[in-house]
Amino acid sequence: MKRRDFAIATTLTPLLLSACGGGDSGPAPLTGTRAEAAAGLKRAAQYMDEVVSYQGGYVWSYSPDLKQTFGEMEAYRTMCWIQPPGTPSVGHVYLDAYHATGDERYYQAAERTALAIVAAQHRSGGWNYIHDFAGEDSLKRWYDTIGKNGWRLEEFQHYYGNATFDDAGTAVASQLLLRMFVEKRDVRFSGPLLRAIDFVVQSQFGPEYGIADGGWPQRFPHFPGAVSSMPLPNPQQVPAGARVGMADGDYTLHVTFNDDVMGENIKFLTLCVTALGETRLIGNIQRAMECMRLMQQPGPQAGWSLQHLSRPTAGRPAGAPAG
Repeated sequence: MKRRDFAIATTLTPLLLSACGGGDSGPAPLTGTRAEAAAGLKRAAQYMDEVVSYQGGYVWSYSPDLKQTFGEMEAYRTMCWIQPPGTPSVGHVYLDAYHATGDERYYQAAERTALAIVAAQHRSGGWNYIHDFAGEDSLKRWYDTIGKNGWRLEEFQHYYGNATFDDAGTAVASQLLLRMFVEKRDVRFSGPLLRAIDFVVQSQFGPEYGIADGGWPQRFPHFPGAVSSMPLPNPQQVPAGARVGMADGDYTLHVTFNDDVMGENIKFLTLCVTALGETRLIGNIQRAMECMRLMQQPGPQAGWSLQHLSRPTAGRPAGAPAG
């Protein structure tokens, strides 16, 4: 991969500097209740960083003895959850605390968390919902035992081995790496950030997809063994003639609006244009916005479906709501 040197654009606005983590004028002196709040914040952050985290990574909730850990499903202690409010979300909180207080201890916690994000990055440049520091065999064992029993949680029932845009996992991880690089120009984050940018660019549907040009699939790279149908646990509860499950086959190939995939990717690319001077991404942003415009449904419900077809399917055109 060709490396590029990032340069902060001279036209950075204060708002974007704040969003990316720069441009603060410094914290005011702490007294009274503010001092007490700051002390409590630091105790909590130190405990989370030094005791609760696993190699800088986090899941969603923990039993007091840390023997039971949960993300959207039960997790191994060796896991970190990328899907919010997991590891990247905690990293953003640490970085916000650093800017609110000026205390380097919060930056150190954010740095450790960001390095966990780097370790969890898929080779394609994106992220899966979860990462297991114990290795891929341990992760596959989780999918084969805990994950496959996740009724209604189809994403966790099968090991895909790729990355996802769902639930803003890749988005918040990418945004944290952007903030960390902008903060102190640490080269440890420039390579992973570049890979994240390229992942968003390479996964975007191209002009050959017509109306789907500029959209994004739910998962990437495409996994040929992706599930294309879902058995019903209680078929007798479904009314006669009703369509359920994956009526249009492998849903990971559809243009995805669910969980603001389009909006989060546009936001990340826009931040990269403004904070890094990556003007090459403007075309990707414009194509995404045009895809949104073209896929808006006619009135009286002039909105969008959770997903839209990226290619003609069963006699319906690309761009039609997917089922």
